[in-house]
Amino acid sequence: MMEHASRNGSRLIGLIILLLLVTGCAATKPYHSKAWAAGNCSEPDSSDCRLSYYQEYPKYDLAFAEYTERGNAFNDDWIAEVLAKIGERQDLQGVVTIVFIHGWKHNADENDTNLKDFKKTLDVLSDSAQLIGRRLVGVYIGWRGLSIKLPLLKELTFWDRKAVAQEVGKGGVTRLLLELEKIDRKQSKNVLAIVGHSFGGAIAVSATTEIVSEILINDRQAPEAGGAIGDAVIVLNPAIEANQTLNMVEAALQHSTTGQRNPLFYSISSDADRATHYAFPIGQTIGLLFTWRQMDLERSYYYDRVTNEPLLLREEHLDATTSGNFAPYLTHRLSMDYSGGKANPTLRSCEAVPDACVPKGLTTLKGHPAIGPLPAGYPLQFIKTDKTMMADHNDIFNPAILTFIYTLIDDVVRDTISDDPKYEDDGIAPGHILSRPNGLYTRFRQFYPGIEMKMQAVPADSANP
Repeated sequence: MMEHASRNGSRLIGLIILLLLVTGCAATKPYHSKAWAAGNCSEPDSSDCRLSYYQEYPKYDLAFAEYTERGNAFNDDWIAEVLAKIGERQDLQGVVTIVFIHGWKHNADENDTNLKDFKKTLDVLSDSAQLIGRRLVGVYIGWRGLSIKLPLLKELTFWDRKAVAQEVGKGGVTRLLLELEKIDRKQSKNVLAIVGHSFGGAIAVSATTEIVSEILINDRQAPEAGGAIGDAVIVLNPAIEANQTLNMVEAALQHSTTGQRNPLFYSISSDADRATHYAFPIGQTIGLLFTWRQMDLERSYYYDRVTNEPLLLREEHLDATTSGNFAPYLTHRLSMDYSGGKANPTLRSCEAVPDACVPKGLTTLKGHPAIGPLPAGYPLQFIKTDKTMMADHNDIFNPAILTFIYTLIDDVVRDTISDDPKYEDDGIAPGHILSRPNGLYTRFRQFYPGIEMKMQAVPADSANP
């Protein structure tokens, strides 16, 4: 009798676990399946708007490109229609296109916090005087970053979501970005910026690093050469190992740039990001324990920044550390000071403040490891910050970091239209704003109050102007 009861109890527990898993799984279907219609988002809460894969708001457009776990678009006709619509906007007035790739535990659901914040950000960007008549278009790349909704179980999806992210990045996303780049190149005044967060940063890296490497190796950085993959690739707290960007870094070290006025790639990571400093190294160490045999690499460009002694580049460090946290890659240290009632950023090179760029988190990497010497016009910027800019892994839409990103994108936009008669010259030369700290600080202070006010004022669940 007791044995029978025990078997029934085990079955019941098993059924409960199975039920929880089934009911706790996130959808595997696309969230946006309706075609565009003129003015479809004049009422943002309507189903015509919320279900559309091309949403037209008064001040900007928002397109969706959604992908399966194998990196394939759910419907290639929808992607074709999105590209055709953006192409029409380009032909009519020119476009400034901002692509956002969400990260772990997010998706393209209209209730997702990343999507809500991206809409708020587009509303802020739409007021830029430097748009000069061009249409602002946001492209939200959706994938199954949230696979399980249950609070505790979803934290255990690190390994499979990381693998999915890199698969998505090597799939249809690369093609989409190349198609958007093709549209971008039709006019010199168009702009294409690609932003990825967390595993979305991993997707951005997987989709662009080989292309960036080819551009650098074949010296195709000049805009007229058609050799870009967007005007800026920006990854925030990217959850991808440093090994995945090594070839791009080596290409940038060995091939000097000739025609690129702005960096091709920006990485911004925070010391306060416990997910990439602690969870990522643990996950990678466990996941690779019985997979790869890691080796020590001899690299003439790898040395200690302070002692100038040559170092061995270890694959165990490259595998266990994210690209944004890998100390040898770091180029700058960014922090914020809010004293005096103002937001004052400080950006310093790692050469100037080596102690601010040392290894942090779970790593056996010590000292002041660095790569170099960096060639003039080095096109990769790896920026390390702290809780004053990003308080944790997901703190990517606060006014400080958003203003910094806005300043980078604004500089790229200005660089493309500085010869336009309607250009509003602020006395700061456009192009590679990070190389001119005074200009960076001036623009940041100029933008911050308005962005802070708007991000607090714009409804999180609406794109109404």
